[in-house]
Amino acid sequence: MQTNRSLSNSTCGASEEQIASLEVLLHRMMNRIRQSLELPAILSGTVAEVRAFLGTDRVMVYRFDLDGSGEVVAESVQEERLPSLLGQHFPAEDIPPLARELFLKARQRSIVDVAAQEIGSSSLDCPVTGVSLPEIDIRFRPVDPCHVEYLTSMGVQSSLVVPILHRDRLWGLLVSHHSLPRQVTDRELQVVQLVADQLSIAIAQSTLLEQTRIQAQQEATINRVAKLLHSMTEMQLQQALELTISALGGTGGRVYISPQRPGTAAQLLTCGEQPIWRSEAGYQLYLEEYPSWRSWLEAQTTVDDDRCTWAIADWHGLEIPPELALAWFPVRIRGLLIVRLQYRQQILGYLSVFRREIEIETLWARRPDRDDPRHLRPIQSFETWRELKQGQAQAWTSAEIELVQALGSHFALAIQQYELYLQVHALNADLSRDIQERKQAEIKICALNAQLEQRVEERTAELQRANVELLREIGVREQAQASLERLSRQNELILNSAGEGIYGLNAQGKITFVNPAAARMLGYRVRELIGSNCDRDLEIHASYFLPETRDRSNAKFIHAILNHSQPDGTPYTWEESPIYATLQTGAVQYINNDIFYRRDGSKFPVEYVSTPIREQGKIVGAVVIFKDITERQIVERMKDEFVSVVSHELRTPLTSIRTALGLLARGFLETQPAKRQRMLEIAFDNTNRLVRLISDILDIERINSGKVIMHKQLCDASELIVQSAEVMQAMAEKAEIDLCVTPVSAKLWVDPDRIVQTLTNLLSNAIKFSSPGSTVWLSAELGSREQGAGSRGEKRAGGAENTGGEIHNPKSKTQNSKIPDPLAPRSSLLTPHITFQVKDTGRGIPADKLESIFERFQQVDASNSGHQGGTGLGLAICRSIVQQHGGQIWVESVLGTGSTFSFTLPLAQNSDQ
Repeated sequence: MQTNRSLSNSTCGASEEQIASLEVLLHRMMNRIRQSLELPAILSGTVAEVRAFLGTDRVMVYRFDLDGSGEVVAESVQEERLPSLLGQHFPAEDIPPLARELFLKARQRSIVDVAAQEIGSSSLDCPVTGVSLPEIDIRFRPVDPCHVEYLTSMGVQSSLVVPILHRDRLWGLLVSHHSLPRQVTDRELQVVQLVADQLSIAIAQSTLLEQTRIQAQQEATINRVAKLLHSMTEMQLQQALELTISALGGTGGRVYISPQRPGTAAQLLTCGEQPIWRSEAGYQLYLEEYPSWRSWLEAQTTVDDDRCTWAIADWHGLEIPPELALAWFPVRIRGLLIVRLQYRQQILGYLSVFRREIEIETLWARRPDRDDPRHLRPIQSFETWRELKQGQAQAWTSAEIELVQALGSHFALAIQQYELYLQVHALNADLSRDIQERKQAEIKICALNAQLEQRVEERTAELQRANVELLREIGVREQAQASLERLSRQNELILNSAGEGIYGLNAQGKITFVNPAAARMLGYRVRELIGSNCDRDLEIHASYFLPETRDRSNAKFIHAILNHSQPDGTPYTWEESPIYATLQTGAVQYINNDIFYRRDGSKFPVEYVSTPIREQGKIVGAVVIFKDITERQIVERMKDEFVSVVSHELRTPLTSIRTALGLLARGFLETQPAKRQRMLEIAFDNTNRLVRLISDILDIERINSGKVIMHKQLCDASELIVQSAEVMQAMAEKAEIDLCVTPVSAKLWVDPDRIVQTLTNLLSNAIKFSSPGSTVWLSAELGSREQGAGSRGEKRAGGAENTGGEIHNPKSKTQNSKIPDPLAPRSSLLTPHITFQVKDTGRGIPADKLESIFERFQQVDASNSGHQGGTGLGLAICRSIVQQHGGQIWVESVLGTGSTFSFTLPLAQNSDQ
């Protein structure tokens, strides 16, 4: 159980002089932090001042590493009262993740008193919202025994820990340890927090300074390399390579320049350690020219969007071809930094820098317990432990990557400029040679002209003879073309007249024809589908296709337009589709229930047959004939659901009747008159239930099919309400339900029997699903709505409020409302109507069933239908009756509170109806 305890300056009895001295000390510490830009000096001075201010035995700054472990980077110890931890590392599990999260999100400070077995926590921010808290509030609770054992093993009796943040991350901790019990005042906590905040500023300044220094060094290196590469006399590639490797801390490197012109050889400059590459017999290839090396390099992840720079910290952890591994394993190279030398779109070569493996030595404050990864056992020894890791890879920093990219640009530009110089020099030599050759060519041209004139005369005679033959062939082809056009027209008429969708594909899956029925089913015009078959870019027809098909090849676009999918919605790939199988194997495919997609993204089930087209024994295409089977599936599903539900509703009472009559027929109940009478009652009740079920089924079918004629007449709404309440009065009294009725007088042009049937159905449901002693309300109100608008959210007509009395169970009298004449003329823009409402306080209806309960055989709790005596058709009948009268019906419900069923009917407009 946590206890709240606030430490105040009054508790410590600090005087005004002590407060002044604290401010002077704080001012001195802040000046020391600001005077130096070197972070180690700032940290060393800060821990000394804080230790002197607090008077504790040890103050240190603990910095977190990327892997979660940490190192003591600054420390001040009072007369060796506690052992020094400077330079020692601590495992990540010494500080739990929850504590790290509170340090970061809430800027939580912790105070531990080992003697009192308590730990105090004080947060500057709310851990949930991140909003700063108004005052210091230190909450104390019992400290974890492992934490006490940890501090005791270090010789510490009291500790103070304040987080140090940098750029919204946990940079480290400012820690104070004392070998004796000690309390921390609010004032001391504020001062230490101010020091931690100033350290955050100093860390940011030091980081900025370090970045500036690195940038200056990089710019100096770039300038030196550029000077070597762009020398006026000669490009000094070797010196530039050596300077580049030195600046990047590499142990070796190379520049490979690919052949820039036919007939020229590649160039390779190396420096330092190199992979031992042995070319195959008969081939002299550099490493960069070997296909396996290029394939492996292209498969690796680059550090830029242009895929021109690869920073591989350790190639040992990557899959590498065996022949390449033989070149790298004999040397101790682990890191590769490679830049493709590229000028515009031309690849000039590669700049590679190699880095050897290194040894990493870490001084741990204690040996990590590998058998206790969750730190469940207390730490009892802090004996230092030196860990040496050999053969470790050194990662490339972002600054090194940026530097090599800048240097690579200079290498590429220098190589390109040098190549241009060589090309200009060669062109000058070629120009002189071309002039001489041109003179000789003019002499040859004169001789050729004479030969040409003779050949022209001979060719003219041949063309005249060929022209006569061509005219004859044209006549024959025109006759064949006419026959072909007649045949094509007949085929077109057949395709256009077919009611099923038909389209054809060539051997590559490209559409060749489509009939109007297929285009209509898919939501396209025929010319749109056929037009996309031309050898033009798909962007010309961008509006004809779904977005996902615009970037695909013309050869398979029809498969993408259809988005041909399996019955479960999984799209076929082109190679998996049955149509592709027809093109490949020639097998006729008869497929049911696959899915095609229309242009608007809607889908529909299809039944199709794909048949191969053969010519001279080869498959040259396929014809696909398909039809939309949506209506068939709906009819089959409705039939199955109807048969299933009706069979269940018939089987249940029939089983009960058969069981009861069987017991009576066998004489098992001759000596038990009471049970025999109960069996007869059960058989009678289930017989009535069967009669109600069959009557309801016939009734709703007759209403929906229009076979039932509505005998409409002018009626008063209040009379219909009162009549319905009187019919249900006995049922309400039997169920101990209070029936509250509020009639409203209004003229309606309706079938009174059907409206009473609707009201009694709704009242019956409300009574059945209400608990004894509750109330069911039947009311009505007048209103108006815009013509054609839905009934939900209707505006009430002015002056049509309900002012009538109420009818209460069991003997309340009915008092009609005094309202304006409903037959009076109204605005032509508004439709006057009346809204009937049946409200109960039952168990309510789930939100996902508010619409489905008006369907056939739909009940909120099917398991309770037999107990309540319902058939699941009452609300469906109500909806059919209301819709036949031009109204709407709906329900509003809250689980556990009750439901309100409402329906509207239009008021009578004039007495002539």
